[in-house]
Amino acid sequence: MPFEVLDESCVGLVENDGLLDDRERRLVVGAANFHALAGPGQTFRLTVLRGPRGTMPSLTDDQTRRIEWEDDREVVGSLVFRSSVHTTADAGSQDKLVDLAVDLGGEPEVASAYHQLNGVLGKVRRSVRFFAPVQFDVLRQYRTDMTERRYRRHDVPRKAPVRISRGASANPHGDTPAILFGLHWLELGGAERFALETIQLAKEAGFLPIVVVDRPSTHPWITRPELDGAVVVPLSHPISPDQESAFLNGVLSAYDVRGIHLHHSSWLVQRLPWIKSVRPEIPVIDSLHILEWRTGGFVDISVRMTNVIDVHHVISPMLRDYLIGRQGLAPERVKLATLANLTTGGIDQSGPVSKDHDGPFTVAFVGRFTQQKRPYLFLQLAAELKSSAPGPVKFIVHGDGELSSEVHGLIARLGLSDVLELRTPARPVADTLADADALVISSDNEGLTLTSFEATAAGIPVVSTDVGSQASLIAEDLLCSRHPYPFIKTAAQRIRTMMISPAQRKTWLDEQAAKAEAFAKLPDARTWIRDTYQGWLP
Repeated sequence: MPFEVLDESCVGLVENDGLLDDRERRLVVGAANFHALAGPGQTFRLTVLRGPRGTMPSLTDDQTRRIEWEDDREVVGSLVFRSSVHTTADAGSQDKLVDLAVDLGGEPEVASAYHQLNGVLGKVRRSVRFFAPVQFDVLRQYRTDMTERRYRRHDVPRKAPVRISRGASANPHGDTPAILFGLHWLELGGAERFALETIQLAKEAGFLPIVVVDRPSTHPWITRPELDGAVVVPLSHPISPDQESAFLNGVLSAYDVRGIHLHHSSWLVQRLPWIKSVRPEIPVIDSLHILEWRTGGFVDISVRMTNVIDVHHVISPMLRDYLIGRQGLAPERVKLATLANLTTGGIDQSGPVSKDHDGPFTVAFVGRFTQQKRPYLFLQLAAELKSSAPGPVKFIVHGDGELSSEVHGLIARLGLSDVLELRTPARPVADTLADADALVISSDNEGLTLTSFEATAAGIPVVSTDVGSQASLIAEDLLCSRHPYPFIKTAAQRIRTMMISPAQRKTWLDEQAAKAEAFAKLPDARTWIRDTYQGWLP
């Protein structure tokens, strides 16, 4: 840690004594990490608060410098610590005690962005969205069609390059080899799973991971073992510009940063030009998963910042072709390395081609309950199959997320309670795949779903929307329109066919397995990252 605790009575806030749970304790350490790195040599006193359920942590933003708080905040304790970071500009700063108040927020909870819409228009959108989600999605998909057609006609503007070969840094760097990681948040997600994998690979290579996350969250994954021993900094905004530069200067001064690896981090990618102006020799990798047609998303941010990014890592041929063919990036700066084997290690890859059908045919959904994954569309499909399937049918919905209350409500409204089982993320996905006869991916956008690889390893055919690079993995006949009603119609037809024709199910599964086998021959992300990190060692 870049700080030392000065008051022994405060040690319990950063060690396990029951005062805080593990997630809260790591949030306190994350806040202390930021302030220690941003205030070299300074002594701090953190007043630690806990908010009500539904509130987000306030750990690094300007509010932490105010020694007043809302009436509903509970004071948990205080932590006095001194930054162990030193630069040439911190002389005399140890004499000053800086008071801060950090808020850990409430228990982990997610809320749909639609719940946060304000005003009359927001109220109307919320009402329509939650009363008629499928009909609302029809309008969203037509809007996406229009945006995509317009979007394809324009090139993404580029940030001017940093052309200096020697940085203007006044501070020497530390001796500990480190990699600076930028993440979206510490929550369940495919990009986050890969990010944690790379953090573990960095540790195994001998680097100290410095992990910065920049989106509002209660960060339930901050307790993951891959983060043990890492310097984790959960940012909360807004942060004053002088604090931002002080923090990054602290990181570059305290550690020997040998590389930067981005995983969907808006804050860090926007600060790359400044970092490159100070330390132009630091290599930068940006890992990209999905192209957002409505906004461009992180792929277009990466294109905009391409002049300060050394390698654009993509996980699918679709993204490679977009960056090289559509946006004109140099092929040698775009690296295709797939996640084909990232999550299949714990799955029996000799999964049966046909299953015992003494029981009902089981159709599964595995994923977060978010607008992107559209669990409500799977439930509508389930309702259609319940009434039209040629035999007994059962459904498993495995996941959780911001649309959880909607999922529970729709199950009751659609009369699915007697044929549907809900499973939480605490249960292994392998269990659900072992029980399933078919997996459905109802997303309105994807890069390349990890669950498709997992299903193939388990011997399960996948019915999927034809989005992202899913065509690289899914049997052609099992690709469906992302538009809601055509999706339900086609997906229901294909599943009914599987139920009455095990031979056709096997044919589709064989095609899926052949595609997965071909995909597995592409460069593997884990191997490429491991080799790249080895090249960053001093």
